[in-house]
Order: sequence, then structure tokens, then C-alpha cells
Amino acid sequence: MRSLAISIYLLLCIFLSVNAQEARTTLFGHNDALLYGRYWSDSPQGRKGKKEKYLRPDVYQVCKAYPGLLSTDLDGLELGRTVYWGGVTFEQMRASIIRQHKSGGMVTISWHVRNPEHGLAYFYKEENKGSVARILKHEGATYQTFMLYLKRVADFLLTLRDDTGQLIPIVFRPWHECNGNWFWWGTDDCSPAEYVNLWQMTHDYLTSRGLTNLQFCFSPGAWFSDEKDYMQRFPGKEYVDIIGIECYRQKEFDVDEARKRFRVHMQANLKIAKNIADELGMPYAITETGMNPDTDSQWWTKGLMPALEGYNPIFVNCWSNQWIEIPNSGACCTYPGEVSAKDFRKFYKKNKKMFIKKLKNL
Repeated sequence: MRSLAISIYLLLCIFLSVNAQEARTTLFGHNDALLYGRYWSDSPQGRKGKKEKYLRPDVYQVCKAYPGLLSTDLDGLELGRTVYWGGVTFEQMRASIIRQHKSGGMVTISWHVRNPEHGLAYFYKEENKGSVARILKHEGATYQTFMLYLKRVADFLLTLRDDTGQLIPIVFRPWHECNGNWFWWGTDDCSPAEYVNLWQMTHDYLTSRGLTNLQFCFSPGAWFSDEKDYMQRFPGKEYVDIIGIECYRQKEFDVDEARKRFRVHMQANLKIAKNIADELGMPYAITETGMNPDTDSQWWTKGLMPALEGYNPIFVNCWSNQWIEIPNSGACCTYPGEVSAKDFRKFYKKNKKMFIKKLKNL
């Protein structure tokens, strides 16, 4: 278990992460921003025939600044893979994390864990029901495979160090959206008690490997009704450092109705998250959010900003703009040519402290 002194130090590192700004400045984040975007990927295929200026983050191409928060994910690393989403490598991911930290930015890492019983997907499959319970037996093939997954993840996280050899502070976000039924760690495959045990097992293994730099973020989806509902699968104060929520814009409605519903829903869930965070003495964050491209030309200033009014999470993180060459890809943030790009520049000018103006070289 981390000492209190280490936990306080890490929280200070996170709060003061961007250019020694105010401790509670909300940072803007974008998943995999330095690795790929809607029309580019820092992969051999994605770089082919493109000029360097078009191989920069979508956010940078729109507003000439970088997200203050870099978000990324470890999907596939547990299988021993070297190539990540968009055709980039985990070595490139490691470099992007180090560069973000060196530039004064914050880093958060999620983990879409493949089911250890087949390794094919992180979505729930009826034929593998009970896989969490089999992990928790601490014996057998499912348990052994899962422990190998944890080892590979820990091995990678231990390489994330600054120029002095110190581990980089990371907001680590495993087992997210646990109150939904689509992941194998969700409501259809494990009870609240089993989920808590799975979380604590993950936490204890990673910290036992010396990863005391991790700040664990609990981030269910934003469809809880009150504090009691939010806390149903809460792993315990000793195992969580940051309270998170995930809330997306709904695309089934016209522009005005979608903005209204997003604002009401986000505000209600932020109130719950803040109340819990205040009671536990923790920060809170919007760990995932996003828009639907080419649907609302003013979503940033008339959708997102009003939804944040009155609250001060440590960050608001948009999910990926997936490379368009990937089948069935989507996007959750603006990019060059997208209808809200002009509005995003207005959003940036009103919230410059959420961003980094320049990234340092490695």
C-alpha cells in the first residue's frame, strides 16, 4: 500500500502538472492525440505520402495548441502485441507519454482488457460468463493468463520514466464503465463484490511491482441515479484516488435538444461525483466524453462549456478520433474540416490554460 506522503506527492504532481498553473485548472484531454487522428496516423502506412505538418494532433491542427492531458489505452499489450490502435506501436506510445510529461502535461491511461479465457475481445460473451469468478479462485488457466496480463502491463508501466529515472505520475483507469453490461467485467458477468475484488487484486499487484506512481481512477458510466448508486461497485477509499464519470453527447436528437440533454445529464452526474469526491477528500474528473462529428457547429461553446459550468474537474477527456482508414471508425473530437472546428478555436481562446502551447522534444 502507498504511504500517505507518496499519495500526497503524486496528487501534487497531477494538480500542478501543466506549466505550474493553478492546482485546480481543468485540463482538456484527447485520447491518443499524439499517435493518430481522423486523417493521419504516425504509422508507416499513415505517414506514407503525407507532409510532416499533416502528421500532428487534430487538436493542434485546429487551434495550434496541444491537449493539456494525454489519454491513451493499453488494449492488446496484455497479449504481448507490439502494435496498438491506428497501426502505431507501444514504443511510440511510451515516447508520447514521456514527451507529454516532459512538456508539463498530465497523462491518463485506461485499459480495455481482453478476456483471459479467449483473448479475442473485451466485450461480454455469454459463453464466458463467470470469468471474473474464475480469476478470483487464484488458480487455474483463467487466473494464470490474467496474471500474465498483469505482468506485461506492469513491465510496460515501469518503463515510463523521466530523464532522472523517476516514474512518471499516471492517472490509471482500469475496469471502466463497470455499471454497464457490455464489458466482461460489467454487470452481466460479475457481482459488485467480485468487481471490487478484481479491482483490489489489480491494484495490489501493480503497487507490489513498485508502481506507486499510479493514481487509480474509478470511472463508471454516467447513468447512476444518486451517490448510493454510484458507490455500488466502489473498490474502497484505500484503492481509489480519483472519482471519475463518463458522459457522451447523445446523437439521436436535434442540435438544441442534444445540447440540453447533454447539459442536464452532465450537470446531474457532476453533482454526484463532486459530492462523493468532497466527502472522500479526492479530486474528480470527466474521464470520457465526446461529440458526434459534423452534427453541431457550436458544440464546444454551447454544448460542452455550459455542461461544465459551476464545476471544476481536474480534466475533461474526449475519446479518440479514430483513423478513417480503420473500418467502422468514429470520432469524438473536432479535426480539420469538421463543422465545429471554428467553434473549437473559440473554446480554446476562452480556455487556454486547459492546453499546452508547445511540446518539448525527447
